[in-house]
Amino acid sequence: MKKIVVLILMMILVLTGCQSEKQQELEVQVKNVRVMQAETKKYPLTLEYIGIVDTQDLRTSAYKTVGKIEEIYVKSGQQVKKGDRLMRISEDDLKTKVDIDKAQYEMAKTQYDMDVNGPVQEDINRAKIEVEIAERNHIDAKDNYEKYEKLMEAGAISFQQLQDIQLKLDLEEKKLNSAREAYNKLSRGTRAEEIEVSKKKMDIAFASYQQSQDLLENSVLRSEIEGVVTAILVKEGDHITQGMPVIAIKSDESTIKVGVNNEDVSKIVLGMDALVKHQDNEIKGKVETIASIPSHQSSLYEVKINLEPNSIPIGTLLDVFFILGEEEGLFVPMNSLLNEGFDYVYLVQDEKVVMREVVLGEVFGNEIEVKKGINPGDKVVVEGMRSVKSNDRVEIKE
Repeated sequence: MKKIVVLILMMILVLTGCQSEKQQELEVQVKNVRVMQAETKKYPLTLEYIGIVDTQDLRTSAYKTVGKIEEIYVKSGQQVKKGDRLMRISEDDLKTKVDIDKAQYEMAKTQYDMDVNGPVQEDINRAKIEVEIAERNHIDAKDNYEKYEKLMEAGAISFQQLQDIQLKLDLEEKKLNSAREAYNKLSRGTRAEEIEVSKKKMDIAFASYQQSQDLLENSVLRSEIEGVVTAILVKEGDHITQGMPVIAIKSDESTIKVGVNNEDVSKIVLGMDALVKHQDNEIKGKVETIASIPSHQSSLYEVKINLEPNSIPIGTLLDVFFILGEEEGLFVPMNSLLNEGFDYVYLVQDEKVVMREVVLGEVFGNEIEVKKGINPGDKVVVEGMRSVKSNDRVEIKE
């Protein structure tokens, strides 16, 4: 009887052991997780401030010449783009000025070419003939003066009549001197200093010709910026003077003013990139001005940032980031982080999860920098990490 009881007990123990082994097999289940490799990325090194949006530009435009307003193409309140036509002045006087300046330039160039290349024999012969003609005219005028002088002495003519003959003699003498000077110049050739003077005259004439062409081309005034017409200061038919404002346009671009402390202002330079966050949008900009002295009220240095075209209302307060440069860091998704009094993530190593404490850095979007605790290429659990614990066996799902 005792043997039967012992046998039954042994059978019960064997069955219980089998059930325990099956239970342990059930408990050692492989869990599914999703992973992402930790990556080294570049991120911007920034200074963060708060700024206020202001208008960038209210610009008045003017003509560089006098004229009459012939046509106005826009209305007050109208949106315009850079290069759009605004108004036109009369071109008649401008075309006349171009023709005159062109003729003067061509004359100056001809003279310069002649001075450089030297005269041809035909020019010398012509100049010699002009001297001979001037000499004969001068002799005739002198003989005529001597006759009138004798008549004056005889009382046959008045002193005024003799003065008139004297003036004619003086004129013929000047013509003779001019003809001789021209002949001598052609005969000996043009001196270097005379060529230099001739070139300067040609250059001045060409500059004047170019300027008149530019004024003609700019008879149609065009918008220099993209914005809204705020005021038209003239009407068709009005006569304008050089530099007289004729239209005002407010730029679509805007600036943001930022007060920067003494420690940070030295880190900011003109042209530096900046970033402004407005709702879900990021607007790029560049540093346009930096105050050289701080405000008496706030002791902060005013920095103005020129923003890309945007619809942010004037007076809006925004977060501003000055981009000082770039640094490299190791980043993981924000949702991979866990905390139990310290920050940690789970890594997958040899088909098991391993808890790894981490030291965190800056947040950029949906990722956070890990300064210490993991290495590039580590497989970080990003899905299923709340259902595992250290040393659990896992299977990586795609």
